Amino acid sequence: MLTIEKHSLGPIGTNCYIVADSETKDCVVIDPSDNAKFIQARIAANNWNLQALWLTHAHWDHILAVPGLMAATPDLPLALHSGDKGLYDYGGGAKMMGVQIPDLPPINMWLDDVPTLTLGAHTFKVLFVPGHAQGHVAFYHAESNSLFGGDVLFQQSIGRTDLPGGSYEVLMNSIHTHFMPLPDETVVYSGHGENTTIGAERRMNPFLTM
Repeated sequence: MLTIEKHSLGPIGTNCYIVADSETKDCVVIDPSDNAKFIQARIAANNWNLQALWLTHAHWDHILAVPGLMAATPDLPLALHSGDKGLYDYGGGAKMMGVQIPDLPPINMWLDDVPTLTLGAHTFKVLFVPGHAQGHVAFYHAESNSLFGGDVLFQQSIGRTDLPGGSYEVLMNSIHTHFMPLPDETVVYSGHGENTTIGAERRMNPFLTM
């Protein structure tokens, strides 16, 4: 089974997910949004073994804890799609928003040609879903109907497309191509706000029902 901890962290409450294999105790952190010490404390409290950091995209509010976590474990796999390399190298746009961010360590795992990722006995499909960011990906675990979607789809909303590299048309294509074919019961663990399901968004999301 998967164990999923959700923590809203950082100055704008960005969701960070600690996802663990309950059998092996291996875990990954998806979008370490802030407060590396808190994330490390949660991992230690559960006796989990951190295996990797998976980034849905490189906007600053999703990566603030990357330097602290990587400083403690420098050989940890740090995964990102190369479409967001420029954004990552620019500090996720933090300075543009008046936010200070420590120097970011180099990405050591590119997701461009990686169809799946593993955590213990579990396999996650890597979905390329640009539109909010050029290199945005999502992580789908079919057995638990779990979709870690970053800033693509929210409860009755969608990711913003007015930032550099954003495109409404590309985002909607990503949603319709990769998210909407998933089962209704799929839980969408979004980058901000409450969880939702594919079925609920299919029925009630105004961007999808127009």
